[in-house]
Amino acid sequence: MSHRADRTHPDVNRRRALVGMGLAAPFFAAASASAEKRVSSLRIDEAELRRRGAALDGKTDDLHVLQSCIDESSVTTPDMACPSILFDLPAVTICLSGPLQTGGRNITLRGAGQDLTVLVMKTGGRGILTHGTSDEPAKGYLQLQDIGFDDGNLKGSGCTGISIHFAADAPQAAMTWQGVALRKWSQGATVVNCPRNWHCENVTVFGPDFAMQEAAGFKIISEPHFTQGCFTYVFINVLVANYSWGWDYDIRSPLEGQRFYSCTCYNGWGMVRSRVHASPDSRNSIDETYRSVIWYFMECDWQGFGYALDLVHCRNIIVRGGFYIANRNVDHLPIPDRRPRRRYMSFVDCGDILLDGVKFDVFAGSEPELSLVYVDGHSDNFRARDTNVLSYAPIYCAFEFADPELPNPKRNTLSETDTLWAAWSGGEKVRDAGGNQISQASLREIGGEMTSGGLISLQGRETIEVGRKLLPFPPRSNGKHWFSTPPVVSVQAIGSQGSAVPTKITVEGIYLEIRGASVDIMWRATGL
Repeated sequence: MSHRADRTHPDVNRRRALVGMGLAAPFFAAASASAEKRVSSLRIDEAELRRRGAALDGKTDDLHVLQSCIDESSVTTPDMACPSILFDLPAVTICLSGPLQTGGRNITLRGAGQDLTVLVMKTGGRGILTHGTSDEPAKGYLQLQDIGFDDGNLKGSGCTGISIHFAADAPQAAMTWQGVALRKWSQGATVVNCPRNWHCENVTVFGPDFAMQEAAGFKIISEPHFTQGCFTYVFINVLVANYSWGWDYDIRSPLEGQRFYSCTCYNGWGMVRSRVHASPDSRNSIDETYRSVIWYFMECDWQGFGYALDLVHCRNIIVRGGFYIANRNVDHLPIPDRRPRRRYMSFVDCGDILLDGVKFDVFAGSEPELSLVYVDGHSDNFRARDTNVLSYAPIYCAFEFADPELPNPKRNTLSETDTLWAAWSGGEKVRDAGGNQISQASLREIGGEMTSGGLISLQGRETIEVGRKLLPFPPRSNGKHWFSTPPVVSVQAIGSQGSAVPTKITVEGIYLEIRGASVDIMWRATGL
């Protein structure tokens, strides 16, 4: 080992401090005499690895060296249930024949940059890092910084790169990933029962080139009866490419607080798929009424085959800004879950959904059976405002409000307002199966207006012949009436040839008494 000057406290943070809930603070705590003697096992640098026999040449298997450092570490830090170890790695490539087993430690792997410090798995291995298993879940945190993890097989070895399974008593600040790259894995990472506070920033997850992996970049699971629940994951500037799904959630105990900022997903099906599976349990209140809360997508970017957002049983969803465009399905890939058509976004049994300033583009030559946003009949309080639609092909519709066989019975709970139709090549702008939702674009097409609160205004000018009694209001596209109750109307005869006197107002139209051979009238109706 290289010579160290005597110090009262070990200098374990001399290069730079970890951002977030890191190791720095515990390291400065007063250490016991025994801990002082073993401090060399707390921070493992290049000199220590070479002293232990590591080649660090990217070809020789160094797994046993790194694993022995972990197994022999015994330095504890305040308020931590298990020993801690920091790998301070240089700009080298390190070859591993299998996964590092780190679940029994608080572990930090810190490199010199995701393209400079690379842990590469030999072809045919079973992953690069395992932090806890179902039999022995991890009680320590996992921190990754400025480091890359590669599958040595350019086409993928068929395994998951990083596998994580936390115990219920894992630290509240369970994970921090910053400046991390996962490359060529058949699945990037599996994360089970991460209890609290996963901060993931400036991370890239690339599957093998020129192929879409069936698995996800991130597979995130909360298991049944995980009573503590899983909360507050933050993803900032994370890019996932070449996987069917960027993030794939399997929620069987409370999992909430998912935030995505400036994240990107390419060359797969969707960006985020979330499934909340009802499994009644008196301890964690998961039942058929549970909706996972807080799903925020801010200025994200997606290009894939469909279902950029595919959320089931979620609420408090905000999609603000961002750009979404679907690839042409020229290979006729089967649509997931046998759904009737490709969609950009899908919300099933969700609540409190806001799309604010989202931009959708449609390639020329896209198939006509394509819709941009689907909201099923069990969802409520959906609002799309200031949407920008640029469509160079006729499509099924932009907004699909429920299915004809199961319309939403609640009036004005789904709404589309102030959409900018920058280009529209055909198709129905809003398909409202129940004929009872806020469809501003549809009403404007016939000269009317509709507010975000559902107030409807219709007007027109007609010549009424003698003997005609009903002036009907124009109907919705499915033949249903716009008004739910009789509106307030005004009728004005033009000229002096006769008069028209309203005798009855209904949701269907205005009943008139005509005096004269024919009368030109202007009319206006306002109501809900």
